[in-house]
Amino acid sequence: MDSKKDKQPFILWSRLTKSFVYAWHGIKKAWKYEQNFRIHSVVTALVFIFAQVLNVPLTEQAILAVMAGGVLALELINTAIERTVDLMVRQYDTRAKVIKDTAAGAVFVFSLAAALVGVLIFLPKIIALF
Repeated sequence: MDSKKDKQPFILWSRLTKSFVYAWHGIKKAWKYEQNFRIHSVVTALVFIFAQVLNVPLTEQAILAVMAGGVLALELINTAIERTVDLMVRQYDTRAKVIKDTAAGAVFVFSLAAALVGVLIFLPKIIALF
């Protein structure tokens, strides 16, 4: 027996469009309320401005894009985790603190890795200027 869902097209464009709109709303909320998301976004923009100024090769810019995108994505996931915990836990709970701190730690670890990649890519080019 075929259900109505089985007869839907492979891509439902109206549904896809809504999912992009919802995602954009989440990004806007993070920008508005999450300081670290704003900081990482501004740093990402500066990284790509410097990459152009220093003529960083396209493959290295792709690596920078993956790292910066990873940091921003983890910030969004961290925000979602924090908001979920806040919704579920009304009073201070050490278990909730561990969940939130661990999610923040994931962002921190990936941010350190991204910074290291940035140093490895930019430092030789900066040194070559002198």
